[in-house]
Amino acid sequence: MLQTVLNTDALRGFDLELPLAPGTDNAEHVALLLHRVLKLVEEFSDIQHASAGDVVQALSVATALRAAMAEITDRTGVSVPAKLLGVEAGPSG
Repeated sequence: MLQTVLNTDALRGFDLELPLAPGTDNAEHVALLLHRVLKLVEEFSDIQHASAGDVVQALSVATALRAAMAEITDRTGVSVPAKLLGVEAGPSG
């Protein structure tokens, strides 16, 4: 996804300009969800001392799962529950 950082301030944060993906319905929903996700990640990382790699891995898996859920819903007309029943993690490779 193309993005442009318009303003960066080490103490306050940053402004982004994001082109919307073709399947996007509501830009305000995108901005609100992004804000909440970033806040949750920050809070979790502060408490759990999660590494940047841990955060990126979790967000990448969550993004892939949501994309797969949307595809299944589009194909079948049935919503897939957003409930993770279990996770097994091991070393890569």
